[in-house]
Amino acid sequence: MRRGIVLLLACALLNVPTTTAGQNKKKKNADTENIGQRDINKGSWNMYSPEREMALGDELARQAEHSSRLVHDPVVLVYVTEVAERIARHSDLRMPLQVRVVDSDEVNAFALPGGHFFVNTGLLLEAQSEAELAAVIAHEVAHVAARHATRQMTKVQIWNLVSIPLLVVGGPVAYGVRQGLALAIPLTFLKFSRNAEREADFLGQQYHDASGYDPAAFVAFFERMKVMEKSPQAGIARAFSTHPMTRERIVAAERTIEQTLPLREEYVVTTSRHEEVRDYLRNLEGQHRSHVRD
Repeated sequence: MRRGIVLLLACALLNVPTTTAGQNKKKKNADTENIGQRDINKGSWNMYSPEREMALGDELARQAEHSSRLVHDPVVLVYVTEVAERIARHSDLRMPLQVRVVDSDEVNAFALPGGHFFVNTGLLLEAQSEAELAAVIAHEVAHVAARHATRQMTKVQIWNLVSIPLLVVGGPVAYGVRQGLALAIPLTFLKFSRNAEREADFLGQQYHDASGYDPAAFVAFFERMKVMEKSPQAGIARAFSTHPMTRERIVAAERTIEQTLPLREEYVVTTSRHEEVRDYLRNLEGQHRSHVRD
């Protein structure tokens, strides 16, 4: 009897509910009028206080900076920061925003706990409008606002505690189960679960819309990334690699636009700044290639 209870608890910790509980949470977070005032993390298990989460994020960000080639050019950095701050002002984010731009051809962006955001120049060049760039940033802001990283780490830590009685009451069979599951646990540090990606899409679309951007850009970028994932080209083959596209996510984004987001008379599609920064980056790349040839 105790063995069954422990196994059920372990499984529950490693899998976020996708039925009634997940639907109720999504319904709760559909209240777009109270963005910034609502508690989107109510009912979620998290062993990390906001202060501890920010300290963890600071350390991880230092490691990421050490292994990345950062862009310090103010023309690029200030623009990306301004777009990110616009999204953050219309979000549930309760941590300070810190933006870095990474010199990388890979079409990608990622967020770390505590409000650290890394945006690749490859993404800046691929985003065909400011609304598309803002869509990706909004998705990343949602990951941090929903505290997905430390929620996943909490599950890992609780699983480690649960696995001790599992070994005691379960014998050799339980030991085999633990060994098999342990192989999958490190993956939680590499990418978010499908449910976390769904929630980040859902919340990110709200933040994107509340910031005044065209919601169609969210779907347009997702669809283009889905096509690019199949491309054999270097860099493009890893497009949006930390957040792989699925048809399910695209359909869900379309449904959110139709059923959740309010209608507005006008939206921001792009700006002259966006085109100026893209041209500026292209010129920098051209100069770099010329320098390498010389």
